[in-house]
Amino acid sequence: MKRELELVTKWLVCASAQLAPEYFHLPVAGAEETAFRERVYCYELYHRWRCHWQEGFRFSLNGEVDKQKHPLIPGAWKPDFLVHVPGEMANLLVVEVKPCTAELKKMAEDLQKLTSLRRDLRDEGGHPASYDAAYFLVCGLDLDDWPALRIRLMAVAGGPEDFDRNLVECFVHARAGTKIVRAAWE
Repeated sequence: MKRELELVTKWLVCASAQLAPEYFHLPVAGAEETAFRERVYCYELYHRWRCHWQEGFRFSLNGEVDKQKHPLIPGAWKPDFLVHVPGEMANLLVVEVKPCTAELKKMAEDLQKLTSLRRDLRDEGGHPASYDAAYFLVCGLDLDDWPALRIRLMAVAGGPEDFDRNLVECFVHARAGTKIVRAAWE
């Protein structure tokens, strides 16, 4: 699945560069300042990412699949993006997105959710069925500002039983018209 993950990540990086400013910072009627709106950003990123999908590719891209009452996945999670084979426990990638203005607590909850989805899932036979990769994407953040946010996040995300930075890769997306870039946890 390494090759599929490389392809999916390449498509995501390309898609990120195609987001127009109005999807990155939503103009607000009656306000001088624009606002980060996670859903607006995610819907457009989904559209752009999906446009790169190759016909016949084994895995599907889905947005906000509600995992509540799923027989094999605990919790009432609704990840921003899933790359998987629907109806099977063939799980390639799970992605959570947060604007840089989000509360640290909400970001930490996403990191904990991603850790669990990478580590704790089992199929019907009890065999490991976790996602092969998990990405945490912070939009509106320059890579130079990542170290300060990383320190604050690490302080609230909990220990390795809650959040394992070895299981979650981070990306930042500074502004519209630029590609997402990997951001190191160390």
